[in-house]
Amino acid sequence: MTHTASDPTDPAFPAPLRGVSDTLFRNLFLGSPNAVVLRDALGKVLLGNPAFERLFGYEARRIAGADLAGLVQPEGLPANDPAEWIECRTREHRETVRRRRDGSLAHVTVVCIPATGKPSEAGSTIAQDVFVIYRDIAIRKQTEELLRGAERKYRSIFENAVEGIFQTTPAGRYLDVNPSLARIYGFDAPRELIEHFKDIKNELYVDPGRRDDFVRIMDQSHEVWNFESRVRKKGGEIIWISENARAIFNEAGGIDHYEGTVVDITKRKRAEEALEAQRAFFRQLFENSPQAIVLIDEKRNVLDANKGFEELFGYRAEDIQGFGVRAFIVPEDLLTECENVRAAILAGNTVQKETSRRHRDGRLIPVSMIGFQVRSGDAAGGVVYIYQDISERKSFEEQITHQAFHDALTGLPNRSLFAERLERALARGKRRGEYQYAVLMIDLNKFKAVNDSLGHAAGDLLLVEIATRIRSCMRSVDTVARLGGDEFAVILEEFRAKREVINVAERIQESLRRPCLVCGGEVFPGASIGIVLRTKEYTSSEDILRDADIAMYRAKELSRSYMIFDRRMHKEILETISLEAELREALAHGDMVLHYQPIVNVDSRGLEGFEALVRWNHPTRGIVPPGKFIPLAEETGIILPLGRWVITEACRQLGHWQRTIPGAERLSVSVNVSCRQFGRDGLVEHVAQVLEETGLDPSLLKLEITESVLMRDTGHSIHELNRLKALGVRIAVDDFGTGYSSLAYLRQLPIDLLKIDRSFISGSDNPEDNIQIVRSIISLARNLGLTVIAEGVEREDQFARLQSVHCDKAQGYMFSRPVDVGAAERYIRDSLSRSSEVWPPDSSRS
Repeated sequence: MTHTASDPTDPAFPAPLRGVSDTLFRNLFLGSPNAVVLRDALGKVLLGNPAFERLFGYEARRIAGADLAGLVQPEGLPANDPAEWIECRTREHRETVRRRRDGSLAHVTVVCIPATGKPSEAGSTIAQDVFVIYRDIAIRKQTEELLRGAERKYRSIFENAVEGIFQTTPAGRYLDVNPSLARIYGFDAPRELIEHFKDIKNELYVDPGRRDDFVRIMDQSHEVWNFESRVRKKGGEIIWISENARAIFNEAGGIDHYEGTVVDITKRKRAEEALEAQRAFFRQLFENSPQAIVLIDEKRNVLDANKGFEELFGYRAEDIQGFGVRAFIVPEDLLTECENVRAAILAGNTVQKETSRRHRDGRLIPVSMIGFQVRSGDAAGGVVYIYQDISERKSFEEQITHQAFHDALTGLPNRSLFAERLERALARGKRRGEYQYAVLMIDLNKFKAVNDSLGHAAGDLLLVEIATRIRSCMRSVDTVARLGGDEFAVILEEFRAKREVINVAERIQESLRRPCLVCGGEVFPGASIGIVLRTKEYTSSEDILRDADIAMYRAKELSRSYMIFDRRMHKEILETISLEAELREALAHGDMVLHYQPIVNVDSRGLEGFEALVRWNHPTRGIVPPGKFIPLAEETGIILPLGRWVITEACRQLGHWQRTIPGAERLSVSVNVSCRQFGRDGLVEHVAQVLEETGLDPSLLKLEITESVLMRDTGHSIHELNRLKALGVRIAVDDFGTGYSSLAYLRQLPIDLLKIDRSFISGSDNPEDNIQIVRSIISLARNLGLTVIAEGVEREDQFARLQSVHCDKAQGYMFSRPVDVGAAERYIRDSLSRSSEVWPPDSSRS
């Protein structure tokens, strides 16, 4: 049945509506603000009102006979959504979503009203026309969403606020709290806090009266601000809090509850307490300090002065407050000094000095003064002056000065007084042409041994005796001084001939050769004396002492009783100093090079390896031989970095040859280790590091150590050698046969090779005797399982003798001098390609 009429008086209008007045129908159907559609039992649209047109965008006259579901049913409709175009449930308003003509969705409520038929027992109408009424609820939905958003926002603020937020009843129960307040009070969750505190007054506040104060203020002002109290956390810890709160009223006008915020101010409170304690401390320090303290403002006026100031200068603080302090205590002749001090302080400096200030009675008081500026943040404030009376110290200055110029132990003049008298002698010599003086520097030979063996008390007794003996050899015009330790110095004045000075030196030596009775035993001290005679050539007393010291050390080196300084000594010292500086610079700038001397197999004459020998490639002197710089390196300690460099470079170079020259894979390199290297920690660690970095087979590195070094500290030697052996490094005893090593000790050492000293090979002594010694050394080595290397082989007859006694390896000028890297590489290639008949190699090529 199709209905297309829209006039209720039309006979074609649905039967249920016939007879309904036109006015009533239009008011109810056409004028309804809700969208109304009439559909038949098959879900076909019969009528639609204007509100339906507005809501869904369809013209009512164009949709008559259309399927209602096809018009408004959206895709993906939930399965449980009742379909008003299939069944009709009366008195059931439901919310759902329907589709408009433009495809947008409308939030609506739907209600179905039967137009014909009777309702079934289940509440639906069977075979009937039905009015379907849609109410647009978009605005309500928006409002609800806004309300939910506001609620979420409020809840987010409440839940995530840094401050604690609460609601409490006037009776003292929590209604609600946020997580921050729970954390402040030591709880894991708000609910735990609410359930914990049943009585805020007595369970939370340390002083229950604070809750009474809180309630009273609320009753009077209905709000509190910065209400500070101490409270107990869950675990009993006491903290400080600050509360801001207001009263919330009920409909009757009474206070319903309180709401507010809580901030933990414990750190601030503790800082305030600490600051107050600090203020009290500094106030007591200021008031009770024995030093005089005065505070000056930026206008130079006195702000305050302590009791120490009053006692030192005689002025009461209250009498000088507001006045300039310099008018009271600064002497007139020190006003400029006072201004300079103030300027320095205002420039940001702390000034400390000794000066004088005036007492109220007019006397001057020597004081030690400290002045500094007081700052508050970045702002500059006033100035603080602290004075200490040093009158008592000043009264003893003369006595102290005297003591400062004399040795407390021997009573002799000390270095300072000696330097002063030497300056006078120097000036006197310039004024008087006939005046002559000499300087002697005396150093005891055995003082350290006495100190170490008998103790410092015995050493002091010996020094006193030595001072007495030296002084007994002098005249009254001469000066004897103790410069420090066991070093004495003498100024001989008004002598006429050089012989007189020599006689004095010999008298001193004779006196010191006699035994000294110290702690029940006799000590023969002995001394080394350096003498400067030609003092007229000098312009500085320091230079005279320097050269006397040089002569004394030269006497000690040569085991002479005395030495007279000459210019050559100074030149040698300067050359040594210059050479040391140049050697350090050379090591830093890569001017050191390695030369390599071949080591050959005695039977086959084949190349076994090289000994790496360091050379100094000086920019102006050329190649400096090791005898010139190795002793200096030993003495100054440069040998330590130099030795590390030699080991590193030798291993690096050998590794390069092994990688680039076929057949060179088993060549070895030998490196000398000095006594200072072997005696210091770190050698083993350095060797291990170099082997790891270069990848060199440890057995191809041979470290050569002399007998004397190994014998110096047997325990240390065995320990270090075992550590090197653990790395796989081979150990050689260098210069064997020149030392005094015992065979029993030799057996304890984890060594691999013996290097026979060149004196047994190329020495000028009887070669037959030498070869017998070599034969004995080789026999000893065989018994110990050691390899023997002979160095210093220069001629074929020497080599032949080594062959006759079955020596293992040899090196020397017969094979090659030490050569640079390029020549050594050519030597390797020639040796590997040359047959054994072609020997010796062409010296011009190596």
